[in-house]
Amino acid sequence: MPPDNNIISWSQWEDKYKPTTDAMFDFYDEAKDLAPSPNHLWTVVDNNPNSVYLDVLAGHRLFNRLGFFVTEVPWTDSDMVVSNDPSYKE
Repeated sequence: MPPDNNIISWSQWEDKYKPTTDAMFDFYDEAKDLAPSPNHLWTVVDNNPNSVYLDVLAGHRLFNRLGFFVTEVPWTDSDMVVSNDPSYKE
């Protein structure tokens, strides 16, 4: 798990990186075709099967992948984690 300074909330992620759609893409090829560069692609993953919360990771991932997002603003930190866990404090 990355240090706390690499974790942001879902709302912070939306404000900063601006997802291009409200829904995630099911298939990598769909997302890749719309991404201006690989740094605009994010992967939704289930990092903890015992939790109801999901994470969004920068880049293309295969392990525990649920789908993909494309953002207007590219990521610059490949260790960035977006958490939708409400216990995470912004």
